[in-house]
Amino acid sequence: MNNQWQKKAKQAQKETDAALSNQIAQLSSIKQQEINQLLAENSMNTADFNQLIKLIKDQTKSNNDKIKALSNIQNGLEILVGLVGKLI
Repeated sequence: MNNQWQKKAKQAQKETDAALSNQIAQLSSIKQQEINQLLAENSMNTADFNQLIKLIKDQTKSNNDKIKALSNIQNGLEILVGLVGKLI
């Protein structure tokens, strides 16, 4: 029974990741395949990516506070550098 829940959770995570990468692709010039590859290369899931975006958009924090918080997000800086590199 536990295995079935794990399979369903993994499938839901894949679908959510696909939806997120599709939305990013629509809002930028980055292709969905590039986003998926970047997230996979950095072992980042949708929850972590959403946390990263919320942190960046948080206007109550200074840049120094954001940098400190980024260090707590696994591969946070790597994914940001990858995204910026693709946007430029």
